Amino acid sequence: MSTEPSFALQALIARLEQHLAIVSQSRGAGEASVDAAFGALADAFEDYEDALYDQYSELLPFTIPSDDE
Repeated sequence: MSTEPSFALQALIARLEQHLAIVSQSRGAGEASVDAAFGALADAFEDYEDALYDQYSELLPFTIPSDDE
């Protein structure tokens, strides 16, 4: 059963807000909490994109940077 796009969008928005809160209080990008927030945000983005694709066959015009790039 696939995730409803509106639910996935709300989760993405929550992760964006969480990321902002953590980044604004951190001491730098190397901090573990920043890395964790980035990972949670990336996961939420992928979940939202998957939900959009499953329901509407649409993708987002963004990509998640990887360490390989």
